[in-house]
Amino acid sequence: MYQIPPLDRDELRFKRAYQTFPEAHLDVAKNVQEIHLLCPELDVVDHSSPYQPADSLQETYFPQFLDIAVIPHKRYSPAFLHSHSFFEIVCVLNGTCKNIFASQTLEMKAGEICIVAPTAVHALSAFGEDCAIYNLAVKSSTFRRTFLDALPQQGTLYAFFSRALHQPGTESYLYFKKPADPALRGLAEQMYQEYQRQESYYNALLNALLTTFFIQLLRKHEKTIIAGNPSGKKQEENIIFILKYIEQHLNTITLKELSAFFNYSDRQITRILKDYTGKTFTELLQESRLSRACELLKQPNTSIHSIIETVGYSNATYFYSLFQKQYGLTPTEYRKKYLTEAEVIV
Repeated sequence: MYQIPPLDRDELRFKRAYQTFPEAHLDVAKNVQEIHLLCPELDVVDHSSPYQPADSLQETYFPQFLDIAVIPHKRYSPAFLHSHSFFEIVCVLNGTCKNIFASQTLEMKAGEICIVAPTAVHALSAFGEDCAIYNLAVKSSTFRRTFLDALPQQGTLYAFFSRALHQPGTESYLYFKKPADPALRGLAEQMYQEYQRQESYYNALLNALLTTFFIQLLRKHEKTIIAGNPSGKKQEENIIFILKYIEQHLNTITLKELSAFFNYSDRQITRILKDYTGKTFTELLQESRLSRACELLKQPNTSIHSIIETVGYSNATYFYSLFQKQYGLTPTEYRKKYLTEAEVIV
């Protein structure tokens, strides 16, 4: 059972303001200027934290030489709207909170995790004494290295996550709607302790713990992911499963089979794919097949003819044409280039 600490001095001050000025609705998302106008005597700054209220939080908020900051969220702190140039990982250890975006509000529960992308505007509302939330602020370069690099870099899911998490100006997040996981909570606690103690090599250890955290998150909870819809349209919780299904059946899948499996019409699933990836079914399938072919070409003992059949093409000439158009090399040239570079590295 997670031990909830008592309210600290700042949290007590925020709670008093919340109770004293109910008409200010401090639990509803507002920008910093609005909060100051409604409660001019309320200082929303936590002077002990590098992670301060602002309309746009920059990486300058990180302590020097650190890639990761682990900040407990202050209970009863006003729900101020903000964006950041880095990634924020909201880990709910206990209680509930609201993660508020422009068109959607996530009602987060204990165990759930939300990765908020740079430039996404949101507010966190946690107004309960049983709340325990860690905000992990991660530099973009560190996030790419620890999270995206844990995924196969040739594939539809990798491309989707890259688009969802890096496209500027969109409302983007990855929401792991999952039950409590003691192992992940333990890793979050370890990161917090390392961040607090700042002993020798703590930045390197924080990076290692974060990598382990992401690998465990993907290994055990990948199927729980809900992705924020860049178009702001209705949330489509099946998108991850749809993309995964395409990858797993790329040699035989058709649009009609995909639609039938997920109980959509062809038109509906086409719209869903276009909304979330910006691509048609045919474009996604071709991308996935060619990416898989690249992976297989790295195996020197697998014949190119076998690879063409494995990825779902019956016409070798057509495959060669698509491959050269995509990569500027024939499959034979691609294999030779990869094997030559691999020998140089060794």
